Amino acid sequence: MSMPEIAMEVLLPQEPASEGMPASGRSRQDVDFWMNCVGAPLVLVEMQQLVVRQANRNAAILFGRGLEAIGQCPMEELVGPEATRMLGQIWNVAPVGTPGEPFIIPAQVQGQERSLMVQVTKIAVEDEVLRLFTFMDAPPQGSVALAGWQDNMMSLLNWLPFGFEIAGADDQIQFANSTFNELFGFSQDDISDIEDWWRVAYPDPEYRAYARKQWYDSIAAARAEQREMTPFDLEVATATGRTRTIQFRHRTIGNFNINLYIDVTQERAAARELKTLAETDSLTGAMNRRRLMDEAARLHAESRDRSAAFSFLMLDIDHFKSINDRYGHSVGDRVLVDFTRRCLDALEPQDCFGRMGGEEFAILMRRPDSAAIEAAAEKLRCAVGATPFGIDHDDLTITVSIGFFIFDSETSLEAGISRADKALYKAKEAGRDRVIMWKAP
Repeated sequence: MSMPEIAMEVLLPQEPASEGMPASGRSRQDVDFWMNCVGAPLVLVEMQQLVVRQANRNAAILFGRGLEAIGQCPMEELVGPEATRMLGQIWNVAPVGTPGEPFIIPAQVQGQERSLMVQVTKIAVEDEVLRLFTFMDAPPQGSVALAGWQDNMMSLLNWLPFGFEIAGADDQIQFANSTFNELFGFSQDDISDIEDWWRVAYPDPEYRAYARKQWYDSIAAARAEQREMTPFDLEVATATGRTRTIQFRHRTIGNFNINLYIDVTQERAAARELKTLAETDSLTGAMNRRRLMDEAARLHAESRDRSAAFSFLMLDIDHFKSINDRYGHSVGDRVLVDFTRRCLDALEPQDCFGRMGGEEFAILMRRPDSAAIEAAAEKLRCAVGATPFGIDHDDLTITVSIGFFIFDSETSLEAGISRADKALYKAKEAGRDRVIMWKAP
């Protein structure tokens, strides 16, 4: 063991801090004393901002600054912007008090390009966790070529248009590229432990439990078959409070977990919008005929258990043609929109309400029994006719005729819809503004 390593053993706490924070770290006087006993340049910085708190005499010599001048100095002024970015992307390389693996950075030191071997350690100083950088100005043989390779690889990883992360077997982050930081905005302080990630990225406890199960179940299945994890989406909270839809990809390589984070927020929103446009009546916002018939087929299949009565209701606005003829189609459209609103207000959230075409609408309804369905249909009829529709300076009293059929285990969907339509016809024949249930002749 070299003298710098022996001195470092004395400087670093012997026990890791519980839950990521120290009970009481070294005093600043002790840290300053031991830092100057080490024969290598040492710089103690804030974890998040990478601003120098303390440095030893060897660091002052390396960077060409006095000890007074180097304090509160951003690392960017010491090693250049590219090297600082790399330093910021090395995450939890080791627990508190344990030296991490060395890595190489291409730095700008006193106006000259230099390859520095860097070892990062988290240490506790007076109840605060800080980062301690140990620099070696003379890298081992062959490391200059390694530095060039590493620099190119870092540039490649930061160029990737998705978040890239390398984690250890314990899921602690070792490296995160610049896109990861841009996507989520979290710093090393925010995610000093894997539990911090679950807490800040999924603030809702129920959704957090769902996300964890999805993550670990998917990884376990992939590892069992030695394959890439099947991609899936989760809603992730960012440091700004914005929620992003992220597609997760994962592969275990050796002792490392490689995680990809692809932002699909816009794509998923566009897909939802297209789905809505394809399934929604553009005028009223109700389900269109195709969507309603799809729901009818689904509910008809589910209703075979007979746990509740399932009914198809046909609705027709009475004398709607006269409204169009007298006031014009724009007024007719306003009536259709207001009619839809009144119907939706009178229905239950689980009911399916759709426009079949023109002034004809339909409802899919499940209730405990036939009496409850008839009562719901009557409530709907009253809600439509209770208050006149305000049209310009006129108040129009508008009524609706309703016919419905309650399915039994033998009736097909097509036959049931036909019978509901016949019941509607009977309601109109009987004088309109009424509810009639289809009954066998």
